[in-house]
Amino acid sequence: MTQTQLEQYRRDGYTVVRGLIPRELTEPVRRRLLEFLEDWPDWAKQSFQVLDPAKFKNAKGLALPWGVQRPAQHEPIFRAMVEHPNLVAAMEQLLGGPVKLFTDQALIKHKAVDGESFYHQDSYYWHLQPELGCNAWIALDDVGPGAIALGMLPGSHQSWTLTPHEQYFDEPALFSARGGPAFQRHRIPFSQVDFSKEVLLPLAPGDAAFFTNYTWHRAEPNKSGQHKCAYAIAYQRA
Repeated sequence: MTQTQLEQYRRDGYTVVRGLIPRELTEPVRRRLLEFLEDWPDWAKQSFQVLDPAKFKNAKGLALPWGVQRPAQHEPIFRAMVEHPNLVAAMEQLLGGPVKLFTDQALIKHKAVDGESFYHQDSYYWHLQPELGCNAWIALDDVGPGAIALGMLPGSHQSWTLTPHEQYFDEPALFSARGGPAFQRHRIPFSQVDFSKEVLLPLAPGDAAFFTNYTWHRAEPNKSGQHKCAYAIAYQRA
């Protein structure tokens, strides 16, 4: 990681590294995720967030996964990306010392569902203290406007405080695969977001957007007509 990238991360709360993960790894990970749309692996059901099962099913009658929690715990192909030396080295630079994995989540944005996410801070969920955590959002497809690209608000991390979030339901609603009611997520109220300052980050497969766990960020809906996949991997200071 260059000095310019490190300075941008400290100043703006994010930076982009092109080609962090080679395509010979990103493409098999993407193919494996798309296989989950047809059949789930024999993991615990809480590993999967699914689209509203009353509205969205595959040919086998199974709900369609949208998020996959901690896949690196289950299969070597995911673990190879989570532990890739390029990723670990970048995290050590950004966090200023030895690091350890905090969590990982793979995303499968279905071509038939927009699935927009809204501005939030990861530490609202994770409770990591300022400057101790970093998320790498790694594209597995070409992403851009209307195709799940991340939006960032530069400098939104600088106060190192959590903005009050409100609860909301996704449309369509998301559920845990183990059943039960739809779950709510959290977002920063629209009235507090200055969208004129937003920076959208087009990425190619293997490119990574790194951002602090206090940086305000969101994701574009998927209007591309194609499935779009990404892998979010968070580290913390050891």
